[in-house]
Amino acid sequence: MKKTIRIVFYCILVTVISIIIAGIYRFNFTDAGDILMKNDPKNIAYIIDSELFVLKEGKASKEITPESATKNTLSLFGEPVYGIFGEKGVPGAAVLLVNNNGGSGTFYYAVLAIASGTSYISTNAIFLGDRIAPQTILLQQGVTIYNYADRNEGESMVVNSSIGKSAYIYYNEQTNTIKDSFK
Repeated sequence: MKKTIRIVFYCILVTVISIIIAGIYRFNFTDAGDILMKNDPKNIAYIIDSELFVLKEGKASKEITPESATKNTLSLFGEPVYGIFGEKGVPGAAVLLVNNNGGSGTFYYAVLAIASGTSYISTNAIFLGDRIAPQTILLQQGVTIYNYADRNEGESMVVNSSIGKSAYIYYNEQTNTIKDSFK
């Protein structure tokens, strides 16, 4: 009797261990685990001009009107720049968002995605310009600097952006908001 119980116990133990190993392999070493949504700056909600966009792999689109072929799209430009923000040193990422709302413009926004536990929360978005030429995002002593090229005031939108500009972005930990200083 003891021998039978022992054999059954070992069979169950081997089965459980096999299932655990197969699960670890499947979700860590195959694409099957990618079905689960990643919570990073490429996969969170952002608000642009009072409209909510939920990015999936860095992109989101909405119908402008029902059954319209034209879409209002929002996407990440480049890769997030990870760092520490604000006076208290909060981890997160600086992102540059591009909004094509179906018109002739291509609008760029500065936003921070702040780490909160195991997820990220976006701040408000700051408009940088229409049809600008993004350059770099730098992090210096708690300040995020978005460098880009723009046109001179009054120049036509068909003129290439050629004037270097920078937006200095400051993060407020209490309100989870950003403010800017353009130079």
